[in-house]
Amino acid sequence: VCSGSSVTLQMTTWASSSYTYQWSNASGAISGATAATYTTSVSGTYSLTVTPANGCAVTSSSSAVTIINVAVPSSLSTSNIQLTKATFNWGSVSNADHYDIRWRVQGTTTWNSMNTLYGTSVTKTGLTPSTTYEWEIRSACSPGSTSVSGWSATQTFTTSSPCTAPTSPVTTGITPTTATLDWNAVSGAWGYKVRYKKTSQPYSAWTYVTVTDNSYDLTALVSGMAYHWQVASMCSADGTNNSAYTAKTPF
Repeated sequence: VCSGSSVTLQMTTWASSSYTYQWSNASGAISGATAATYTTSVSGTYSLTVTPANGCAVTSSSSAVTIINVAVPSSLSTSNIQLTKATFNWGSVSNADHYDIRWRVQGTTTWNSMNTLYGTSVTKTGLTPSTTYEWEIRSACSPGSTSVSGWSATQTFTTSSPCTAPTSPVTTGITPTTATLDWNAVSGAWGYKVRYKKTSQPYSAWTYVTVTDNSYDLTALVSGMAYHWQVASMCSADGTNNSAYTAKTPF
């Protein structure tokens, strides 16, 4: 049973009021434990001696009672940190029924909570970009919060900052069929997403390319045709933190 709870031991056969009863543990007879049932919240091995009126006593085999105190979760980490979400991870705790997490913006005093969590990870959404958070976790032995571990050590993480758009887009090296697109590199950018099309074409005609340098060479252009292009920064390779596109640059 969980710490804070108790277990009642009793006979599986009929208990006569004319019999006498004595419960014992590893230390011997338990003082005052002279009923047909015995309630305990202490780990140990227990047995019952029953004595009928004829004095022919019999003692049961032992029953083991274990009081469980769940451990504080360990192996904590924060992963998949993005602009507005992050994933909390922890190691499984033996005998845990579920887990509770509390989190807050670092420097504030009020905790927010996520309770009755199963498994060993959970993703928190709705966070604020460029903000440092802290979180803690505890184990619960049973449903509810009557038997829980202490809180873990505090974990901290900072959500991503919004990616900024490149500056100074310019078209150079223009020939009848080629052109080079250049822009200022953005600090912290993983790469860039470029799109271009003929100015006369509809929005759906954009051609998209992803590059890791702050320059891109266009080829196989149509001589004498007007084009325009835009570029956005990518601050994560999976595209979850992109800037807005620059204004259209014509050539």
